Amino acid sequence: MAQEAEYIKAHYSKFEQLLTQFVEIRSVSNADDDMTACIDFLKTTFEKLLNAKVTLVKTAGLPSLVAQINGTTDHTVLFYGHYDTMPGGARDLWETDPFKLTLKNARYFGRGVGENKGQLMAQILGIYTYIQLHGTLPFNVIFLVEGEEERGSVNLKTTVSSLHETLLKQVELAVVVDGSINQNGEHVVRLGNRGLFGFELITKTGENDNHSGNAGNIMTSAAIKLVAVLRKLYDFDEQRVLIPNFYQGVPQGKEIKTDLLEALPFDKKQINSQMGLKTIPDKLEFYQRLIYQPTFNIAGINGGYTGKGLKTVIPHQANVKIDCRLVGNQNIEIIRKGLETVLAAEIQSGEVSINYLGAIPPSTSDLSKSLIDTFAAIIKKATGSVVIEPVMAGTVPNYVWTEVLKVPVVTIPYANYDQHNHAPNENMTKKDFIDGIKISYELVNSLFK
Repeated sequence: MAQEAEYIKAHYSKFEQLLTQFVEIRSVSNADDDMTACIDFLKTTFEKLLNAKVTLVKTAGLPSLVAQINGTTDHTVLFYGHYDTMPGGARDLWETDPFKLTLKNARYFGRGVGENKGQLMAQILGIYTYIQLHGTLPFNVIFLVEGEEERGSVNLKTTVSSLHETLLKQVELAVVVDGSINQNGEHVVRLGNRGLFGFELITKTGENDNHSGNAGNIMTSAAIKLVAVLRKLYDFDEQRVLIPNFYQGVPQGKEIKTDLLEALPFDKKQINSQMGLKTIPDKLEFYQRLIYQPTFNIAGINGGYTGKGLKTVIPHQANVKIDCRLVGNQNIEIIRKGLETVLAAEIQSGEVSINYLGAIPPSTSDLSKSLIDTFAAIIKKATGSVVIEPVMAGTVPNYVWTEVLKVPVVTIPYANYDQHNHAPNENMTKKDFIDGIKISYELVNSLFK
């Protein structure tokens, strides 16, 4: 057994205790939890375990932490993570208490354990293991940990811009640890990610609800109006977005790296089971849809009476929340203008209003083949196998590193494919948590050799 594996095994009870503490500190971003305890825990952990110099960076929203650990060379690598989580959601849909870390069937259950607390803690513990075995790091490490990733990282670009010439000046490479590994259990190097454009539409057809017997055919249901508005944005028969210029910048032809897609593992039965579906497309189409095609998703819709039985009421207000995953060179501002153009008459009349909820551009990095091979070798050494994916199907704010810091970025997820992040029963397997510690150790050990 390698020395790092022996050290991890010998000290695992301590590592598990730290993970437990982290997960059980509530830090629900969009519920405005008091983040003080979580920030204090992270600051103390970075200082005690890694002897880091920690700077709290104020933002227009929740603060970020920058932890600097000096190494023996001038190379500097930034590691990104976030401490905020989604809400727990309906308690009756959880098999365990969402805010109490529970080990069950070799999986840790708890809100945020997969995204991103387990992955962040694995990074810290991997670097801690290296320091304990070797004394000092071979290069400088900077952690930037934000508290608003679940809000769309609304202040991250401003924060990074303000630190570009100071704390982050020497960064030459960014490593993002977030997302899920491949569905067959192999760890992944991802070279890009899809973006996100999220918005809420609110329809209003009166000042109050009315009895459908008294106002039927007189007052328009806000729910019916909402359906009509959605039909202006999306062709449900053709499954195509109707917003002008929405598809501008979507990869075509040779821009789609089919050779990398063909090399990816694919087990249709396993994926169906993990996703809870009856059928999915065949391999190439499956990955093209996930990696190179944008989405238009109705994440939630609400209007009128939805309780037991019938209530004959005409709702005066309804709303829908929509998220679009963006690819290639799709431009959020162009899409935003197209959306407002299509709904211009309704917006002017006051029947429709728009709340913008998230805007993260898609991102790709032109990493050299040698650097990609280095990352692949590191992950393979730590875990036994590796997969190279051209684009992450989900969204992380990688554009900040490429656009503001002007450095290449790679995404290396640690959590299992079926982690159920953002959903009930969020989990991280014990094996993947340990593998994440090993990968972090090996990144420090081998990155610039």
